Amino acid sequence: MTHPKNKRLAVLFLAILAVVFYLAEGSLGGIGDSHKGELNHSEEQNSNAHKTLQGYFDKKVSGKMITINAKITKVLRDDLHPPRHQRFIIKLDNNLTVLVTHNTDLAPRVKSIKAGEWIKVTGQYEWNSKGGVIHWTHHDPQGRRDGGQIIYKGKVYR
Repeated sequence: MTHPKNKRLAVLFLAILAVVFYLAEGSLGGIGDSHKGELNHSEEQNSNAHKTLQGYFDKKVSGKMITINAKITKVLRDDLHPPRHQRFIIKLDNNLTVLVTHNTDLAPRVKSIKAGEWIKVTGQYEWNSKGGVIHWTHHDPQGRRDGGQIIYKGKVYR
């Protein structure tokens, strides 16, 4: 029969090992995540972000900042009414589609964006019945709040 103290030490050792593995995996940028390679975001993190965004949609939550990797499904025409926005739709692993509106009056335009490509978007989620919108994908020109960004093909747009 194993002594209770030895069981506790074994459990503690396994917990520490799990934390070390988790931290090492995160710092390696998601080994085995080749289809999103340059985005430096592990499958687990991406899955969690997709679940979080799905939760925001299900609960009709707005105003939350989120970082998400997703595939671009459609590139839309720019909204040319000031402030001007570059617009595209992303699709999550769970099939939720979200409109991304990137303010090109405050941030550089994302170059050569194409459907079927992966993109990393950090911005503020706003709920709507069609899946929602992510905006504020740029810096805050007045420096009052954290801004967002877009990473596409290794280039950062903010």
